[in-house]
Amino acid sequence: MKPWARTTLSLAGVGLAAYTGYGGVLWWYQDSLIFPVPGGIDRQSLDFGAHEVGAQTLDLEAADGTALYGWHYRGRGERLVIYLPGNGESVAGNIPLHRLLQNHNWDVVTLAYRGYPGSEGAPSEEGLVMDATALWEWASREYPPSSIVLHGRSLGGGVATHLAEHANPSALVLESSFRSMRAVAGRWAPIHPVDWLLRHPFDTETRAPVVGVPTLIVHSSTDRLIPPAVSAYEIRDAFAESESLLVAGWSHAECLPVVDDQVQRLYLEFLDRAVPLDD
Repeated sequence: MKPWARTTLSLAGVGLAAYTGYGGVLWWYQDSLIFPVPGGIDRQSLDFGAHEVGAQTLDLEAADGTALYGWHYRGRGERLVIYLPGNGESVAGNIPLHRLLQNHNWDVVTLAYRGYPGSEGAPSEEGLVMDATALWEWASREYPPSSIVLHGRSLGGGVATHLAEHANPSALVLESSFRSMRAVAGRWAPIHPVDWLLRHPFDTETRAPVVGVPTLIVHSSTDRLIPPAVSAYEIRDAFAESESLLVAGWSHAECLPVVDDQVQRLYLEFLDRAVPLDD
């Protein structure tokens, strides 16, 4: 074999090994990438935090027997936002949003997904949907479904859309969320078969046309983790009834209804239209 042929074959082998190795990393480590569970938070700390912010602790059980933990802020008991958090949040991860909602006469409930601080088990798409379903079943016993709004942030948007496909909330809010995990993963591995590698597709795009409730989609054009091209904002027209707003200047880490005045106005107005407050 000529030297140039051996060099070409060697380079091809290195390239194949790198391609295969990166694909293997995506396969084996996708759970830790998709579900970066916060560490160092125990149940005692969460219970103390709930007391400090005026929330009631909530113990639920998913359909498969997994014990789940949540916080419930009970106010007037007339209308409720179910907040489904992003993938790096604990139940205490978005207290400013909870406060905003309380100040505008909304009760709030949020959940620790399985495997997250306070709850048992290990996270997966199927498991998180079971968790959200358990929370919905509890909430719809405490409040009329017509007085409940689902708010999913980031990964929580994928969970919320999945839930809204089968539940009957008054409305749905998708904040800083994606069109599908497949689209996001395609940015990490543009030449890999992500359809084969991905175990948790969270396909909001496919579910959007059958979500028959008013939907608000808000996103930041400067979100680098979920850029607009792979965001739920990009598929806003796939929902039967939607409003949307793309703002600028905020990162993925920032809660848009809290930090952006324009989003906050639209968000609160949307919620009030969905479930008007009885005077």
